[in-house]
Amino acid sequence: MQFEYYSILEIHQTATADEIKKAYRKKAMEVHPDRHGGDKVKEAEFKKLNEAYSVLSDVEKKAHYDRHGTMDNHGQGGGGFGGFGGGFQGGFDAGDLGDIFSSFFGGGMGGGGGRSRARADIGEDIEMRLRVSLEDAIRGTSRKIEFDRSTTCHHCSGKGGTTETCTTCRGQGQVRERVQTVFGVMEQARPCSSCSGTGQRVIEKCSYCHGKGKLKEKTGKTIDIPKGIENGMTIKIRSEANKGADGNGDLYITFTVPDSEGGLTRDGADLHYVVHISPAEAALGVDRSLDLPILGKKEIEIKAGTQHGTMITFRGEGIEKLDRKGGTGNLIIHIEIDIPAKLSSDQKKLYEALLQSEGGKMKKGWLEELFGG
Repeated sequence: MQFEYYSILEIHQTATADEIKKAYRKKAMEVHPDRHGGDKVKEAEFKKLNEAYSVLSDVEKKAHYDRHGTMDNHGQGGGGFGGFGGGFQGGFDAGDLGDIFSSFFGGGMGGGGGRSRARADIGEDIEMRLRVSLEDAIRGTSRKIEFDRSTTCHHCSGKGGTTETCTTCRGQGQVRERVQTVFGVMEQARPCSSCSGTGQRVIEKCSYCHGKGKLKEKTGKTIDIPKGIENGMTIKIRSEANKGADGNGDLYITFTVPDSEGGLTRDGADLHYVVHISPAEAALGVDRSLDLPILGKKEIEIKAGTQHGTMITFRGEGIEKLDRKGGTGNLIIHIEIDIPAKLSSDQKKLYEALLQSEGGKMKKGWLEELFGG
């Protein structure tokens, strides 16, 4: 399948090396067979995951894969993690796997034990929705947003108060236990529940953050809204969410965009607008000057003999596309002929004359039908 590796890691083809590594680490922890009792399905998924990462983490292999969508004829021999007990094969950074498993196996791949690092304090991501107008989506704009996020309490430096070394884990932030795995009996490290993995216990809470080590702050940021933004699209702003001592979370903004505004309707990158004309205008033709919402003045020619449902297309005058191919959609004018429900006496005479010229007969009224008039 073309570009299957990106789907396995659940990333876009434009992902950076850091994003690829981050996605791999997340998926590896999810599908590792030891977390699923040696499940053979998970074992196959894990092997495929490592195969994907061995390609996308290598600059040369990734370039080949991006060009061809496959690693055929590139000497790719199964790659990644060579099965359980089978060792690592070419093109794979075992150090990445060691980082992932250091917490699971309690000391890394082949590591010599030693002090384990306490749990990283990385701020959580923030998700928010932002409503913009159709005009904003067509023209693009900037918007000032405000939101609340957590930040490290400077009064206690994020410790939550006066602390002492945790006696349960002896300041390591982890406790170890022996477990049976497909590799045999191994030590598994898990965060210490007594200190929540920090290695320190709070003995006197901070009066400002009440022992949480975090405070809420209101912050603002001006963001650029690109032309062509669609309903449901999400953008990521790095490191603007909740703060942590070891890094900040990311801010995700999902947009709500209406499909229509002022009679102008959107369909993907195309814009549609309906113009109503009379039967006389349709028959004889006419030039119209339109004042379109958002877009402004537009001159159109309605040719003689125009039919109901005729479309007039202005190519490249729609909305800019945000996909990789780029380009701009079209503006499409739909012509609808309105049949008058009521006629003035002069209009009725003109329509009667037209009907007679076409060889038609007037429909009799009910009195004429009753008395044979």
